[in-house]
Amino acid sequence: MGYTLWGEPDSGSFMVEAALAEAGQDVHLIDIDLTKDEQHTAQYLAINPLGKIPALRFNDGTTIVQSAAILLALSEEHPEARLMPAQDAPDRRHALRWLIHVAAEIYPLIELYDYPLRFAPPETHETAMRSRVRQRIRERWQFVEQAASAEGSFLLSGFSAIDLAIAAISNWAIGNEWRARECPKLTRIAETVAQRPAIAPIWRRHFGEQEN
Repeated sequence: MGYTLWGEPDSGSFMVEAALAEAGQDVHLIDIDLTKDEQHTAQYLAINPLGKIPALRFNDGTTIVQSAAILLALSEEHPEARLMPAQDAPDRRHALRWLIHVAAEIYPLIELYDYPLRFAPPETHETAMRSRVRQRIRERWQFVEQAASAEGSFLLSGFSAIDLAIAAISNWAIGNEWRARECPKLTRIAETVAQRPAIAPIWRRHFGEQEN
């Protein structure tokens, strides 16, 4: 059947599309226009009742959602792509920790930043709430930056699916100038991902040209 990916440019579907490219897999892309609320159509809700992207249909017809789960499933489906360390590799536990950390501690804050009034009363000061959420996002990125800066850090030991998550999410809500100044290690990870031969055209489609 081949892979089918529901997503949108400049969204979390980048991670999945990039992972498939690294694995040398073709994929049929279906763009879901969030500005037109297409994620809440009956057709898409039948795929993901939460109305979120991405969603990936595998070659056997199975469809799963949640970016981290998809990346882990692809790493098992295509071990030759080395999206995650092998099951018996010493770095496996570290890789799982950081993939879930980014997915659980940082990724959800992006929705809160983009749509603050989904989570607060109408009288909430939207700009002030976004400012507070951005501050929390930056605090959590600095925690990852500190881990990446530690001697022998797994985060700088080579390419993995965690790099895809770091590269994509660090483009949102954080601010490129702040990231370059305060998180040079994570900035370098994003730059390296954007320049990988299989990923570069996908990066440009999602985020435009890489900014230093």
